[in-house]
Amino acid sequence: MELRDWIAYPHQVDAKVAEWQTRFPQYLEVDLMVQYTRHKVYALTVTDRRLPAAPKRKHLCFVPHAHEPAGTVACMNFISQLLTGKHLDGCPSTLMREAILARTLLVFIPDGNPYGRARSPEPFWEGKHFDNTEFMRLVFGIDTLYWETFKRVARWSVKEDPPAYLGIVYEPINEYEYVEPNRGDEAASLVKLVRQLQERYTFDQVLNLHQTEFEGYVEGENCFAMLPALQSELPPEQQAHNLEWAQGLTDAWTRIGGHPAPVRGGGLPGGAIHSQSPVIPWSDLQRRSPMLTIEIQNNSPLTLHEKQLLLMEIAISHSIERLMGSESFSTRSGS
Repeated sequence: MELRDWIAYPHQVDAKVAEWQTRFPQYLEVDLMVQYTRHKVYALTVTDRRLPAAPKRKHLCFVPHAHEPAGTVACMNFISQLLTGKHLDGCPSTLMREAILARTLLVFIPDGNPYGRARSPEPFWEGKHFDNTEFMRLVFGIDTLYWETFKRVARWSVKEDPPAYLGIVYEPINEYEYVEPNRGDEAASLVKLVRQLQERYTFDQVLNLHQTEFEGYVEGENCFAMLPALQSELPPEQQAHNLEWAQGLTDAWTRIGGHPAPVRGGGLPGGAIHSQSPVIPWSDLQRRSPMLTIEIQNNSPLTLHEKQLLLMEIAISHSIERLMGSESFSTRSGS
């Protein structure tokens, strides 16, 4: 995919959503939350709206973090295939789009923090300009006192703890306070939008799209599926669904040349930067619906942006294929 087709920044998403709303009102419904900064967080529901929603299988896919753009592009590219029959770069899609539109209701939140993404100096991350220490400081910010990576918390105030540099992962909710969209704070635009969707739909599957740097993993691994933190507390049938889904996705990545790490329980390695919150984010989603979080390698020359996109797209396509059961999904095997 050429850089011109890599739709990751908010102004690009805004323009494409406006175009699709005009061209495909029978297939696309748009909900949004407007951030304090006036950036728009979209929920894009894709289905054949002429058919009743009640019997359709329902899937939610969302991208919380501003420094993880491949998920945004993957969502936008999948939507493009369903609406136009083509990828964002104009190549024909092999998806059985009519069957998918008729039998499923798919909700995508392609960018949970467009304010942060708009501040990103790069459209994707391949380890060319920042090593991972520098990258984490760009993501979370820089501490004023020790010039170290700033803390990761659900909410904080610049009145009490001003950073030397504000990381792109945070979303301002007023003049002084910031939230991290994936930590469960109810003031985050992403959380508010998901709550609104939950009042409307009961999802059969939820997929949380992420990227991480794979430090502390086996060399060469570039993707994995992570079970919910509450996996052991869920009903047995839901546990089985999550595990089979994760294992099937791991196999799908392997078939297309990915190098997945084993399926993980909830939580990432890497020390305090990933564990500074006492709450379990998305615990209500975990209890209500089968749910997976996936991680694709970020900021590494071992996984360039094209491969990041492919691995993300496999996560989405395999998940929706599973949602549809044995129904035809693509006109070619392995898509």
